[in-house]
Amino acid sequence: MKRIFKYKILFTLLIVNCTLSIIYAADRNLPDIDIISRAERWVDETMRLESHERFQSILQYRENYKKEMEALKDIDFDTYYQKYQADQESSYQSKMANDYLKDNYFDEIDLDWTNYTYWWQDLWRPEYHKDNKTKIIVHHTASDNSELKNKQDVIEYLSWVFYYHTLKHWRWDIGYNFLIDPFWNIYEGRAGGEWVVWAHAKWNNTPSIWISLIWNFDVQEPTVEALDSLIKLSTALTKKYNINPKSRVDYHRDSKEAPYILSEENYSIAGHRDAGITSCPGDNLYKLLPQIRDIVSSNLQWKTLASSSISSSSTQTKSKINNKLTYEYFQSIQHKIIPVIKSIKDKYLNEYWKPSPQSDFSKIKWNIDKIQATIYLNQDISVLLYELTQEYDIYDLSCDGWCVFVFDKNRIEAEEWSLQIWDEISLTIWQNFYNTDRVVVYSQNDLINIQNYDRKSYANIPRNTFHGAMIFKKDYIKNKAWVEDYKYLVINKLPFSQYLRWIVETNDTESLTKNKVMSLLAKSYALFYMHPENIHPNIPDTATYNAVDDPDIFQKYIWAGLENTLTKRYQALDSTQDQILLYQNIVPILPYFSCSAWFTYSASEKRWWSDTPYLKSKFDIWICKDKDFSWHWVWLSWLWAERRSKFWRSCQDILNYYYPWIQIENL
Repeated sequence: MKRIFKYKILFTLLIVNCTLSIIYAADRNLPDIDIISRAERWVDETMRLESHERFQSILQYRENYKKEMEALKDIDFDTYYQKYQADQESSYQSKMANDYLKDNYFDEIDLDWTNYTYWWQDLWRPEYHKDNKTKIIVHHTASDNSELKNKQDVIEYLSWVFYYHTLKHWRWDIGYNFLIDPFWNIYEGRAGGEWVVWAHAKWNNTPSIWISLIWNFDVQEPTVEALDSLIKLSTALTKKYNINPKSRVDYHRDSKEAPYILSEENYSIAGHRDAGITSCPGDNLYKLLPQIRDIVSSNLQWKTLASSSISSSSTQTKSKINNKLTYEYFQSIQHKIIPVIKSIKDKYLNEYWKPSPQSDFSKIKWNIDKIQATIYLNQDISVLLYELTQEYDIYDLSCDGWCVFVFDKNRIEAEEWSLQIWDEISLTIWQNFYNTDRVVVYSQNDLINIQNYDRKSYANIPRNTFHGAMIFKKDYIKNKAWVEDYKYLVINKLPFSQYLRWIVETNDTESLTKNKVMSLLAKSYALFYMHPENIHPNIPDTATYNAVDDPDIFQKYIWAGLENTLTKRYQALDSTQDQILLYQNIVPILPYFSCSAWFTYSASEKRWWSDTPYLKSKFDIWICKDKDFSWHWVWLSWLWAERRSKFWRSCQDILNYYYPWIQIENL
């Protein structure tokens, strides 16, 4: 019986030339909106199959390119290498931009599912993102179609648009979610309705819905009928996805500087030019968007967060709270949010974290006051280079000027030398051989480069240059499994002020306020562990170094040269150079992390610390995908701190929220 029923359905679909849009019809249906489906305009769905001859020609083109590159390598290596480098640079830049989106906008780009087949044949893999639609982007087709006189003309024209997008530009389907003609008609665009991820504004595809009006509005004026349909459709979509037409959200576009993507804020109903480098949707339509937002908002009778109740639904709550908030207003509504967050928090505490029987633990062994902090800021700090210690035995060093070697009462300057570590340190200097158990390497002009240290940025820039001295010696170390060992280590010793300049906890895509907050926190964190009594859990008690360059262990300390790319971070460092954070005149321990699950832990809940009352549990909107609390997830969440830094007045406002009673003090 089930098999007969199955064939009846397939036969029906075949007769009506049904498309995937019918399968998802319930998802794309909008109240009081008549949408002409793909089936009604007889879309040739075979164009979306991998078996289509045009798609096969694309695959063949890519295969031929690979073969041509391989042949070019033997014929003209210089030209091959230039093309190879260009391809690599493009890949690195794309990866860096994608990683930026993953780190900062994960909920926006996270996919719900991918569809791989249609009628048992392979598709060009359409992707779907059901929740968290935050933007409606308006476009025009940019063709002067004044000859279109009726609906039938438009349907014929859309067949060409479908071909142009699907095959000519390799987008597997038409790029828009919806299209609107000059005669009131609204057409289904991309198969799958507004849940499907479209393909027309790089970096903004997943959380947005695309509406394209037919004609070129750099030349023509949109008809009253087309504008009426745009307003009607936008109203229905904003209502369905709880989008405030007057709210402001982030859009992303290409940038020439790392991380090669720039996030800028604009309205939730915006034009294509707000999400990319283009004149679309034409001046004559773009200038009408403010009025369209006003009308849609009026149609919805939109309620702001101030007059709306807070729903326990995470999607609804997040959508509302993502609206622009002032610091004072956010503080005023916490009493509405706290009951909801408390229930979520209790669930996590019960399911993911069992408090230790030893729930009273003093974290602070030594109080560092303002005077002692000033002394530490002018001293050297020793940084364990974790990967360089664990993965390397041979070190190919070069110096700015000659290298200076200090070992066993020897001080030798040399240009030619080598260093390797087996059971002891073996040095070859000017063809002379030395064995020792400790060596310090300086540069005549300060900079030391470890040439075979294969550590690079996303843009393929080596991160292997250091200030100060490199120390090779035996010392105690804990690996990431907290197992202690005694072995030869590589330690970079340099002034504390320079160490702060090579810590990367922010980048230039983030606000200056956020950069200042993170600069102060990074300084405070390192200062706290400068005293040998305040032992970091990942550093053995008897170790002679203060910090580790691995962010999974201590802080992300990288290379000398960041000032060439991270200008905003260095503005923040310079402006906070003579400032520190204090709690009752003592340097506090102030950890921070990436994102949360609606709240942060308090120190007593997560770490069982009894002497850090300023580390309280706080409501935090920026949610991670994985909520099992495998990370420490305590105190300041730097992702949400970034979003709030755009509206809160100062660094002190953000610090006061996450760390009550912590003050910025001048030295």
